[in-house]
Amino acid sequence: MATGSDRRWVKDLKPGTEIDEIYVVRSKDVRQRRGGGSYLSLTLGDRTGEVTGLVWENVERVGRLCDVGQAVQIHGQVQRYNQRLQVVVRGVEPLTASEVDPTLFVRASEIDPDILWQRLIAMVEEVADPHLKQLLFRVLSDPGVADRLRIAPAARGMHHAFRSGLLEHTLSMATTARTLARHYRLHDDMVVAGAVLHDLGKIWELEIDSSIEYTDDGRLLGHLAMEVLYVERMIGELPSFPAEHRRHLLHILLSHHGEYEFGSPRRPKTPEALLVHMADNLDSKMAGMLEAIGAGGGDEDAWSDFSRILERHIYRRRLPSSDNGATNS
Repeated sequence: MATGSDRRWVKDLKPGTEIDEIYVVRSKDVRQRRGGGSYLSLTLGDRTGEVTGLVWENVERVGRLCDVGQAVQIHGQVQRYNQRLQVVVRGVEPLTASEVDPTLFVRASEIDPDILWQRLIAMVEEVADPHLKQLLFRVLSDPGVADRLRIAPAARGMHHAFRSGLLEHTLSMATTARTLARHYRLHDDMVVAGAVLHDLGKIWELEIDSSIEYTDDGRLLGHLAMEVLYVERMIGELPSFPAEHRRHLLHILLSHHGEYEFGSPRRPKTPEALLVHMADNLDSKMAGMLEAIGAGGGDEDAWSDFSRILERHIYRRRLPSSDNGATNS
């Protein structure tokens, strides 16, 4: 089994370097050359990042070897084009699952998931509303939820796309949302409940091995529908759960994407729903920006590669942080 010792990580690739390394295929696309003919564009990745791989020869044969999610041995050369790195691929060898270590390709949260879990439970313990507290503990004590939530990613590639990323995102976003709810004098327990449950469906939408991929249910139903169905069922098992609580909470889940064009069947129509949406957007965008700053490039590079979640390049030269006693989630 291939391991990470002496590995040439994506983040360390330099122009002009010859490579003979294992990466996982994140995506592939056959495209047309301007002068006729076709070429293959691959997205190759490991746990440190992604890089474009271009195949100019034997496109059809190489394409058959490069299924999405497949680990492959890549032979080629790193080049820089339009300020972005790419690999001109000269050879590809597919590998079996037993030949590679999946931890090479999907990174994990830098925070121990046990610590994240303890912090999440501590936050739920502070919920004063007895109905919401009972519901949250009922959900988090479900082994089918707890086991998945500890390792699930928050996305396939946009933000917190790593092992335990969903747990990290949920805790970070809930912490911010609770602070803002108290500032605006909203129902902070409802906001916490909405934040904790807002992406719960991703534990069934995504699966993680050597890559992060959508499940069949994820493609057909999506996380938003799955979490609403699940939470509705859990509420149904609590006879005393107030109807108004149910209405508010399910609205938060249904509207947390904010706008119809972002897959939200409802737009936020309560202060708590708007706050959960905004806190979710803030945490995901901030994570994307910090990741873009820290990913690849030398210390002398002032700008990041293009960030898909933010749709722009990010200025990498940061101001020194203030020591104001703040702590990470």
